[in-house]
Amino acid sequence: MMTMKEACEYVTNKKKANAIHRNNVVAINGSCSGLTEKQYKSIKTKVKGAGSKGRKHSHTKLWDYNNSGVKIYKTSTDLFR
Repeated sequence: MMTMKEACEYVTNKKKANAIHRNNVVAINGSCSGLTEKQYKSIKTKVKGAGSKGRKHSHTKLWDYNNSGVKIYKTSTDLFR
């Protein structure tokens, strides 16, 4: 078990050791750099799509063969015609 003074001293020494280690790594390898063009182009990012609500509806509720085959849903515009 450490006292408060020993804990504070341990933390300051650990911070100094980490700073020295980081400075050595930067001195050897150089500082962090960005991606090259080849690396940048190789990264795949997901773009905004149509969403999954329509697919879920067309695969489940619209094609409900257990009850009465294909159901036809009325929209609110059909009610006003």
